[in-house]
Amino acid sequence: MKHCSHPHDLFVASHMVSNNQNLACFRCKLPLFGTCYACSGCNFYLHKFCFELPQSAQFDSHPNHTLGLLYPPYCQSGPCDACGESCNGFTYNCTFCNYNIHANCATLLHSQPQNERDQYVAAFFRHKMSEVKSMRSQLAGSMSGKKQQINDQRDELEYVKKMEMEAELQRRRHNLFMQQMKRASDSIDFMGQIGTSNYTYRYY
Repeated sequence: MKHCSHPHDLFVASHMVSNNQNLACFRCKLPLFGTCYACSGCNFYLHKFCFELPQSAQFDSHPNHTLGLLYPPYCQSGPCDACGESCNGFTYNCTFCNYNIHANCATLLHSQPQNERDQYVAAFFRHKMSEVKSMRSQLAGSMSGKKQQINDQRDELEYVKKMEMEAELQRRRHNLFMQQMKRASDSIDFMGQIGTSNYTYRYY
């Protein structure tokens, strides 16, 4: 059977492969378990749940548009709007709004819990994702402030360097002017000496 994220046919993986904790699902990056599909020649694996993800979907977090499923290498480089992490795996994307959400995050945020345990797990992860997003937002604000501070310091250093260069230029101009004045003075003294000598010569 085919999957849009892989060019080769996939088959149901053996029990040995499906329970190999050293192998990870291409979509969710979690270790393999349960029913899985595989392309042994490429070491490509998908959980059955991941394999059956819809190619398009609508979510309460972005109700105005239908989101399309993207997969490597076609994922967006921006962060997930749910958790703030980079979108480097299966991602639902809105081309109109540049909205991105990991397929994992979408599953956790929008799936309907079947029992109290699922409800608790979903609530826990939603809370954790909210905390992570808040921390990332604060960090981004702090980094922005530090970046502005660095830019201000760099501008100040450039201003100081400019003033130092201007001062050095003024010093060189002054030295050149003084040298010219000295040469002019020496020339005047020399001409005076010549004039005195001629006068004396004429006197005699």
